[in-house]
Amino acid sequence: MSLGKRVTIQDIADKMKLSKSTVSKAISGATDISDETRESIMRCAAEMGYYISPERMLRKKNVAVLVYGIHYGTSSQFGYEIIAGVQAAAVENNIGLNIISVTEDQVNTGNYDHLVIGNGYEGIFFLGFRPHIDFIERNKGHNLPMVVLDNYIENPLVARVGCDNADGISQAVKYLYRKGHRQIGFIGGEADSIVTVERKNAFLSNMEELGLTVADGTVKCGHFSGRGIKKLTLDIAKTGVTAIVCISDVIASAAVKELVKAGYHVPQDISVTGYDNLPAAEYCSPALTTINQNRIHIGKAAFYTMMQIKNGIQISSVQLHTNLVERDSVADIN
Repeated sequence: MSLGKRVTIQDIADKMKLSKSTVSKAISGATDISDETRESIMRCAAEMGYYISPERMLRKKNVAVLVYGIHYGTSSQFGYEIIAGVQAAAVENNIGLNIISVTEDQVNTGNYDHLVIGNGYEGIFFLGFRPHIDFIERNKGHNLPMVVLDNYIENPLVARVGCDNADGISQAVKYLYRKGHRQIGFIGGEADSIVTVERKNAFLSNMEELGLTVADGTVKCGHFSGRGIKKLTLDIAKTGVTAIVCISDVIASAAVKELVKAGYHVPQDISVTGYDNLPAAEYCSPALTTINQNRIHIGKAAFYTMMQIKNGIQISSVQLHTNLVERDSVADIN
């Protein structure tokens, strides 16, 4: 695809060697194609950067996605496939989707009632933040299902959806162990993030289970954006670790860049693993070994969890499996 060219249904059809009508049916939610074909088309569309405008998704019944702090505008960004998954499940059920960005002040105060209450939504998916307790209390009489990505709220109308963080980190640490690594570091996102806490705890427990020592200065927390990654990475590298487990592909890619700039060879001197399996992981140099989260499935799970709650089924948490994707950023030092 040429730079800046808008991706069309015909482009997707050409790439997948399918008819234009089949691709159109998948995106519009027609029921006369298989779920497997629909999902493969939606994934290809997401990877190519095909954009389904919210206007096309508005129907008689709708769900809302409230977004803060997660980018979703292009296929390279974390939220893109999640929203594509919500869209795919919604159109299959003749339900529309409205994507609403909220401000930092609204996140902190919970004052986003006017964006969603009284607008006939079937449910709300909170992407990038958790619903404010005051918002939940004010609107519990509406019996409006709420789903939040990777966060916990103790309320029968709110469910958590995401992948198994502990299992993902366990796969990464055990993979490094099989490759001969015994001195392993860890870089997380914000220290108070539930994702950071869960993945950090999983890292520490797996190191203990394998009989490995976590040396002083080898576990750091920073920012999911990758801000300040240079100091964190080089401080850990100076401790003599042979590998670093990173909490995200964004952090891992930035860590690799800083290591190379500082004269280290990746993976010969230090191996690095990521988490998420973003498109950028494949094009990092070297290509990142990472933990794959099926973000389309996360989006679909969010939608169907909302529908189950709406039908009276109280769900606390839905966890999806992860899998390790082996590329070139880990050396075998056995």
